Amino acid sequence: MSTLAALAEAGRETRASWRRRTTLGTAAFAVAAIVPFAIGDARTADLADGLYLACAAVGLALAVGVAGLPCLAQGAFVAVGAVAAAHLLAHGMPTAVAALAGALAGGLAGGLVGAAFARLPRAGFAAATWIVSWLVAFGLQSVPSMLGGSKGIVVAGGPSPAQHYEVALGLTALAVLGYAALARSPFGLALAAAREREPAARALGVPTTRLRAAAVAAAGAVAGLSGALAVQLAGVGDPARYGPFLSFKLFVVVLVGGGLAALGPPAGVVVLGVLSLAADALGSLEHVAAAQAHELLAAIMLLGIVSLGWDGIVRPAGRDRRAGDQAVPARAAPASLSAFSIGKRFGSLAAAEDVSLIVEPGRITALVGPNGSGKTTVLRLLAGALAPDSGRIDRAEGGVARTLQSTAVFSTLTRVEHLLVASSPRRRRAGFLRSLLATPQARAEEAAFVTEARRVLARFGLAAHADIRAGELPVSEQRLLMLAAAYATGASILLVDEPTAGASATESTRVIEQLRSLREEGLGLLVVEHNLGVVRRLADRIVVLDAGRVIAQGTPDEVAADERVRAVYLGRQSL
Repeated sequence: MSTLAALAEAGRETRASWRRRTTLGTAAFAVAAIVPFAIGDARTADLADGLYLACAAVGLALAVGVAGLPCLAQGAFVAVGAVAAAHLLAHGMPTAVAALAGALAGGLAGGLVGAAFARLPRAGFAAATWIVSWLVAFGLQSVPSMLGGSKGIVVAGGPSPAQHYEVALGLTALAVLGYAALARSPFGLALAAAREREPAARALGVPTTRLRAAAVAAAGAVAGLSGALAVQLAGVGDPARYGPFLSFKLFVVVLVGGGLAALGPPAGVVVLGVLSLAADALGSLEHVAAAQAHELLAAIMLLGIVSLGWDGIVRPAGRDRRAGDQAVPARAAPASLSAFSIGKRFGSLAAAEDVSLIVEPGRITALVGPNGSGKTTVLRLLAGALAPDSGRIDRAEGGVARTLQSTAVFSTLTRVEHLLVASSPRRRRAGFLRSLLATPQARAEEAAFVTEARRVLARFGLAAHADIRAGELPVSEQRLLMLAAAYATGASILLVDEPTAGASATESTRVIEQLRSLREEGLGLLVVEHNLGVVRRLADRIVVLDAGRVIAQGTPDEVAADERVRAVYLGRQSL
């Protein structure tokens, strides 16, 4: 595609996606650009400092809103960028070089924190990053070589307050556009899926830990850039500016404005600015230090947000996704999956012991057994979610996808977006930088996969209202959506855990028909199912587990005639 054609296509997409909030946001930034001509340098400097805060908050929203990580170290990343820039500026380096160094330092710090703590539960992540904020603040205060101790590092020269204001406004606008591009990209959808239901996202092949670390690194880079420029605006690197309260304030800004909308953090900064004026007035009336009054109001705001379940001033906009005609990578060729004497123990409990089975292309194998017999453990071993203690598993090329036992959809994502998450490992142009820049090739690939997603939804009878959120679907359709998402991964082997659980007879028949059609397409299926009537109608081969061991396997008729199986199911159901 030529440059002119790419620009024309980008223009058409921009017009198609333009919304009223886009108009309002553009108008607000245009009006903001002329503010320095109406006020003095002192107020302009204050506003520029607020815009640098807004820029850092937009970066934080990627981690808090999209990734769902309660990061309380953004102020520490701002400090890291400020330290790197202050030393370079003090030695006469140009502003642009110092700003780039600050962004790199902040990004590196964010990447290290993300890699170290992204596996933690959310409460643990919040606690760990809060400790990081305290450690950085303590280091700045205690080690004079970092930021000059109590006297700070003097940073002379640089742009005027008005120039800083325009730079800060431009960077905030770029951060908003970058957030919007990433949030709707495969990168953002995969993060959103992990935020909603991490086990389900992992089952679809989403590398949750790596993506979360990347999100924190990106947040750190934006914070470092903001800190690098803000320290030059201030004229001095003062350690007192980078205490833990800065991280707390940025976190509150994101929650107030809305972490799931690109314009949420700037809106939160505006609210915080208005309340800061109120805090100054309150402090003067009650003879309270301004800093303490600000902290008090921020704490009250956070308490109100938590107690009221506040979603932010700016809510996320609806997402229309354009279809295209570019070809997508073909599905994997038919393949088989074999397990040889695999075993898994949890302490003294043998969840699986000496289990051997094979899943062949174009056949449905049913894995049955009483509750606690080890079916789900075997399924997780075959999917690679658990490593066996003994034996081996041979997975032919083609990939394995798994659905979970419980209904596990991503409630805030649409049906189309579910399938886009599932197909993300098949993408070739969905990396972080391509998503951030929304390159023509990345947009074309996205459109092609949207087309495929709509085709797959139609195949599973889910095409109607494809753009409504999955949380609004009935349970029967949610389970079909899980199956469609597993299919959209392109895997040649599907591991399906209790697809008819809680379904009516009509709904079960619908699921059975879909599974049969997948078999006719040449996929290999291993189905865990409690309803033995469904098993007889569906399976080519049955494997029966009891206490983690295979007690029988064969055709439905062969298994039904096995006395050991009759003993296990005596008084329950019969094959």
